[in-house]
Amino acid sequence: MAENLLEVQDLRKWFPIKGGLLGRTSGFVKAVDGATLGVEKGETLGVVGESGCGKTTLGRTVLKLTQPTGGRILFDGRDITSLRGRKAKPLRRRMQIVFQDPYASLDPRQTVRSALTEPMKIHGLARSRKEADAKASELISKVGLNPDHLARYPHEFSGGQRQRIAVARALAVSPDFIVLDEPTSSLDVSVQSQILNLLKALQRELGLTYLFISHNLAVVRQVCQRIAVMYLGRVVEMAETEALFESPKHPYTRALLSSVPIPDPSRRKALAVLEGDVPSPVNIPPGCRFRQRCEFATERCSEVSPPMKEVRRGQTIECLYDIDFATKRKVELS
Repeated sequence: MAENLLEVQDLRKWFPIKGGLLGRTSGFVKAVDGATLGVEKGETLGVVGESGCGKTTLGRTVLKLTQPTGGRILFDGRDITSLRGRKAKPLRRRMQIVFQDPYASLDPRQTVRSALTEPMKIHGLARSRKEADAKASELISKVGLNPDHLARYPHEFSGGQRQRIAVARALAVSPDFIVLDEPTSSLDVSVQSQILNLLKALQRELGLTYLFISHNLAVVRQVCQRIAVMYLGRVVEMAETEALFESPKHPYTRALLSSVPIPDPSRRKALAVLEGDVPSPVNIPPGCRFRQRCEFATERCSEVSPPMKEVRRGQTIECLYDIDFATKRKVELS
């Protein structure tokens, strides 16, 4: 088995709800609530799920852009959960992020040159301005833009070009690991393909490891080797990409995949329709948090919080049963 570059163990990120004249905490929004996963060196792990399931919060928390409430984060074998301030600075160089919106993630007052050279100066990766400029020219060429663009400002570029600049900025400090937070969701389809091809080429060339957050299952299938499915702050299924698409084991994953449009509707499998709404992350129900929307739920599902179990090699689910969706038969997992 490949070695994990990143490991997340029972990670929690709760946001306090303040109220009243004294601003007392009246509750918590449990955005990430016990998520566990691992990302192998050199792979792309996809994280998918409905809006509000905690995907982005997970990505920001593993990068220490927001401090975790509980759990552990291990990077390259080192526990980084409690790192802050200057102690976290070396870590910042090895872990980077490409945000979803290229129109908001770039400083409108900075030229492209400044955006690329500033991280180099902060981390001491360029001994002189001339060396920093040379590296910036190399980076901008690597992402498919012209070095002449270095003197321009973000408003002078299209959305796809801005996202290329954002990728170049992430690469400026030679990271090992990059969180890609829906990097193509705000782009046209043709531009999406160009950015995805660029990311795959850079991964092959530089040996990068990606955590790819997306709600677009077709994109995830194209770029990811493995997929983690999130529901209400937890990872409910993990598997290799093709195994997940061909034979999902968790009822939520099955419903998620059945909603993906296909070119030939006559080849679509039976549509798994979810009833009800996602429970509030402020008031998560006991037992299995998916049970209120699951057609296979039993009384035991309301009493027991299911642990993560391996149903076949490389495929794990957070469920009490191994379900055959064709026959609707279920076997209790030991």
